[in-house]
Amino acid sequence: MCALNAAVGREGRDFRIRREEARHGTIRALTPRASHWMRANFADHCAEEDQIIKTDLINANALISKARSVGLLTEYVGPDATFYF
Repeated sequence: MCALNAAVGREGRDFRIRREEARHGTIRALTPRASHWMRANFADHCAEEDQIIKTDLINANALISKARSVGLLTEYVGPDATFYF
């Protein structure tokens, strides 16, 4: 585990991306800040009540990049490991 992964751990994450199929996954907001940001940036992609986006992994990568640019952290749960960005 790299230093960033160890430092962030499970406490600092704002989003969780879980791989569901070979090229698709779900993105869930885990903090109030992430929920607000998701509504402001991706309201047309998620239901208001559950704050979940179902998308392909290419668009998940775009969300990670955009979220990181404003200081939000993401946990990616893949088939073999969990990573923090």
